[in-house]
Amino acid sequence: MSFLRTVLCLLYCNLVLGSDTYRAAVVDVSRTDVSSRNYASLIREAGEINVDLLVLPNQKVETYEPAFDSCINGLNNYDEIVKSVSSAAKEAHIYVIAQLYEKARCQNRDELIRNNLVFDRNGAVVSVYRKPVNSASKCNTTITKMVRFTTDFGVTFGVLTEDDIILTSKKELNGIKNFVVSASTERTYIFAKQFSTFWAYTNNMNVITDNGKVFGNVDLIKSNNLLVADFKENGSNDISRTLVITPPLTYSTDLNQYIIRPLDLKASSEGYKQTICHGSLCCQFYVKTSFIDSQTAKLIYVLPKAAVSRRNIDYGCFNIHRGSKQDITFGLVVFDGVQQLTNNNIGVQTCAVVACASLYKRSCFIRSENNNTNIRFDKISISGNFTNDNTDHFPTILTTTQNVLNKDNFKFTSKNKNSKYISTELYRTENVLTFGIFGRDYSKDYETFEFGRINDTDYMLDFSEYISSENVQEFFDYLWIRLRILIFVVSIYILEMM
Repeated sequence: MSFLRTVLCLLYCNLVLGSDTYRAAVVDVSRTDVSSRNYASLIREAGEINVDLLVLPNQKVETYEPAFDSCINGLNNYDEIVKSVSSAAKEAHIYVIAQLYEKARCQNRDELIRNNLVFDRNGAVVSVYRKPVNSASKCNTTITKMVRFTTDFGVTFGVLTEDDIILTSKKELNGIKNFVVSASTERTYIFAKQFSTFWAYTNNMNVITDNGKVFGNVDLIKSNNLLVADFKENGSNDISRTLVITPPLTYSTDLNQYIIRPLDLKASSEGYKQTICHGSLCCQFYVKTSFIDSQTAKLIYVLPKAAVSRRNIDYGCFNIHRGSKQDITFGLVVFDGVQQLTNNNIGVQTCAVVACASLYKRSCFIRSENNNTNIRFDKISISGNFTNDNTDHFPTILTTTQNVLNKDNFKFTSKNKNSKYISTELYRTENVLTFGIFGRDYSKDYETFEFGRINDTDYMLDFSEYISSENVQEFFDYLWIRLRILIFVVSIYILEMM
């Protein structure tokens, strides 16, 4: 009898201790050549190791005018793929999330639609999130920024895209701590791939992505083609588990609206301080650097899409044009205003140190040629008083080498008074491409439509503010320099004629 009580006690303890965790898996995309043809085998593999939820990898689409048949695997047999995934999920008795593409006819043209489908253990589709690849499309798709589903193990998940996590405020998350994030077609620099990890860290949540990454206080276990982790359902923000993502490719960003000051690397070897303001935001920078070696790091500059189209360069499915090499410089960046993201215009407040290609005001860093720079940042300290109401703030880090932060080399603090004081620090780190604070001011958000915008009167740019902007001042400075040269030449000519 005592033996039976002991067994029952152990079973009860295991049930209690194990009830707050679940097992999820992603596909190791670095090892596996993934296509819709092997979805079923991946699902079976997950079922064999008692996975509760499997996130299948995203099929990469790098084009805004897709050649449907050649670019995307399985586009012509969408229904068959859905049936195959459903059958495999039922057989393996696990939840499966898959991002599948389908061709839809919208306003007399073919459009590519992303469908995030959630299959339960019985193979039934319990949640669908649809979004066109072309952000200008008028197709009827999911209106909300996020869909959700609740599992039989008691965990509610939110499903959204990389764009959505930038658009969605913490209040709109409604306390959800577990998310599946799918890749976006946007590749802008400021909103680069590394944002997901710090979104998870700042909000104390678990994030599982369809590009083979997971963010949370977890240990990854490799299992043939899968990466498996046991998650605490309430999330965790242990910085020692926060991964800094190195995207394989990042497009350049137009920084015309930003205030950018070049970082004096010579002065920064002794410690360099500067305060930079834009709008109502002032940021305090302190940078101390040291050189690793004498070889100048080279960067690959990737043309923006607009520039590529002007030069008649065909993207195809995945072909990205690479331009000339540029020497690396660093800029101190501050921005307080509205920035465009697909059809949305979003309120942004940013303070950052960024690596830039030589003409730092007009083009910024894209990719390291040899995955290393010759600058070591002994310390970067950035702070500022940000807008307090209806805002969220995040650290943002991008490096040329994938690494994990720890409590000794990274700090991020937020203090609320009349305004929100945010500070972040980074110590003894090499190969830094961007480090700073990314703030969202949701009160400034609005949507752009074909014939205008919402809340147009609230965001009219005052003419006097435009005239006082840095870009206009730069233009007149440039014009005045040219006029002075002309006046000087004409004066000499007149003197010679006298």
